[in-house]
Parts: sequence; C-alpha cells; structure tokens
Amino acid sequence: MSFDNLIGIGFLMGLLGSAHCIGMCGPLVMSLPISKKNTIEKIFSTSLYHIGKLVSYGTLGVIMGLFGKQFFIYNAQQHISIIIGIIMLTYVAWVFVIKSKKSFAPLRFIQKPVLDGLRRLFRSEHIGSFFLIGFLNGLLPCGMVYLALTSSMATGSALNAGLFMLFFGLGTLPALLMVALGGQYMGHIFRKKLQSLLPFFIFTMGVLLILRGMNLGIPFVSPHIELETAVVSCHN
Repeated sequence: MSFDNLIGIGFLMGLLGSAHCIGMCGPLVMSLPISKKNTIEKIFSTSLYHIGKLVSYGTLGVIMGLFGKQFFIYNAQQHISIIIGIIMLTYVAWVFVIKSKKSFAPLRFIQKPVLDGLRRLFRSEHIGSFFLIGFLNGLLPCGMVYLALTSSMATGSALNAGLFMLFFGLGTLPALLMVALGGQYMGHIFRKKLQSLLPFFIFTMGVLLILRGMNLGIPFVSPHIELETAVVSCHN
C-alpha cells in the first residue's frame, strides 16, 4: 500500500468513522478538567490529549502490523485480504443492516482497568495527565477502532500499519474538535451526515479487499500476484 493510499484510506475511514467517535469520545472530550485553566493552558492540555490518543492508535497499529507482516512473509497476504474484507462486510451487516445493539467489543475485558486509570487521571492536576488520558482513551473498546486495526494488517508492515492508524486518528479530529468548540448540537448534525456515508465506504473497502485477495488479474482492483516458491536444496 503506497504512502498516498495510507493517508487517503486511513484519514477517510477516521473522518467517516468520527460519526461514531462523537458518541463514544465526545462526552470525554467535553469533560476534560480544563475549566479552571486559562486559554493557552486549555489549548495545550487539549492538544496533549489528542497527541496521546494518536500515539495510542499508532502503537496499536504497529503491533497489528507486526502480526500481519507474518502473513506476507509466508505468502498468505491473499488470504488475510479476503478475511479482512469479509470482516468489513460482516460489520456493515451487523451494525447498519441488522442494527444490533450488542457492542463489537472482543477485548472488552480491558475496559475496566482503562476506565479506572482514566478516573485517577481526571483527578490529577499534572499537565502530563492529559497525554495519558488521550492514550488510555485510544485503548477503550470501540468497533470502528477494531475495524481500522484489522484493516491496518493488510498494509504489510509495522510502519505502514502505524501510519494507517495515525491517519485514522487524524481523521477523527475534525468532528471531535467541532464538538469541543461548538457543542453537541453541531456534533449531532455532522454525525448524521457522516453516518449515512460510513456503511457505503466500509462496504466498498470490504469488496475491494476480497477482490484483491482473489488474484483475478484485474488492473488496480485485483492485480495478479506471482507468489514466490521457496526452493530448499540439501548438500551432502
């Protein structure tokens, strides 16, 4: 995946997914303990929060990239591409067609310690606590984050996966900043517009990943990939 594609796909997924982020992270952003700070301190504290969240996403992306890289080493990238595509289509069906209220949270067991850590940090007066609040917020169970992390595996390297998640995080910033500056009303309008586009975007990405994995020889969509065959020779 090229650098330009990392920017475009990761950012667009974050931007469209921010409709969901407003509901999940919007209240936390608006409740950051900055009411007693002056304007410069508020900007600095809020910036630290968002930087911490981006670092969290990037770190998770690197971890997923290291895992996904193994599929490329063993020439299994086609299989992982198809699996990721199927996961995306399943997500669209589960969330937007079936409209299930059950959370997509396979790692929900981490929620309690993360929330406990956030409560302690909210009581802290140290400026560095805002960075940690953002970092821990990035670890909270979230279906869109899991979907982005799954997608980052298809980038083929830890660096690319980290960049993908970094741009995903940047894509969520405009909506969250809108909520912080304009209140829930503006966030609600923005959320409704983005929510209508999100399922089509995820569905399209899922189909493209499945076609890519099928190795059909279609230029740009499903290019034919020659798999290398390892030859092992023994010398007596």
